[in-house]
Amino acid sequence: MIVEVDLKKIINPFVPLPEITKEALIGELLGDGHLRGTHKDEKGYIKGNCHFGITLKSYDYAFYLWKEIYSSICTNTPIRPWPNPKTGKTPSQYSFSSKSLISLTEIHKQWYILNEETKNFTKIVPLNISELLTPRGLAHWIMGDGYWDTDGKTVVICTDNFTEIEVELLIKTLKDNFYLLATKKRRIKVNKEVCWRIRLSGKSENITTLRTLIKPYFIPSMYYKLNIGYDCLTDNRKID
Repeated sequence: MIVEVDLKKIINPFVPLPEITKEALIGELLGDGHLRGTHKDEKGYIKGNCHFGITLKSYDYAFYLWKEIYSSICTNTPIRPWPNPKTGKTPSQYSFSSKSLISLTEIHKQWYILNEETKNFTKIVPLNISELLTPRGLAHWIMGDGYWDTDGKTVVICTDNFTEIEVELLIKTLKDNFYLLATKKRRIKVNKEVCWRIRLSGKSENITTLRTLIKPYFIPSMYYKLNIGYDCLTDNRKID
């Protein structure tokens, strides 16, 4: 007896993410990366699986992520510029998203909590972040949401959407995992809301430790976030 199988109803097996992708994803989730489900039930919970998506101002970084880091979980659809160049305007943002996968759904459970009143998910810092954050993840976090503070002569990481307690947990993780010293920096948003950012200690040994740790995972066009430069046809920043 031959039984016909509807392939569309077969549940995709759990396939672990490549280690490089998984490490980088932690850094992206600490920044502007997100995990979302396409469909929700009436209570707001996700039906089906989640996909990873991100929108960035840097074309170089967006292309690098899509081509080199997340290619195994993405389709061949290229990154999307906004505004569309066909409008005659210069794109200011670039985005892409991955396939929907069980592995990403499992990660979503760690990083998001559901507000049952609004039925919206809020991204959080997992309590086991120290087990998840690696030098590669730290590099991606800073490439995405870090900047060089010329006044303080150090790296500042934008953690505006996390709570003060979560920021303190991240500061502790930097110290415990990488021997990096950092403090929280109070900031007032335009809407008067108080938020917190992470400021790495500007001491030379701290900055040296940071650069040594994460530079191998940086793309050259992002070196300026560590106050180091590279020489190319379009960029002649002085090497520190």
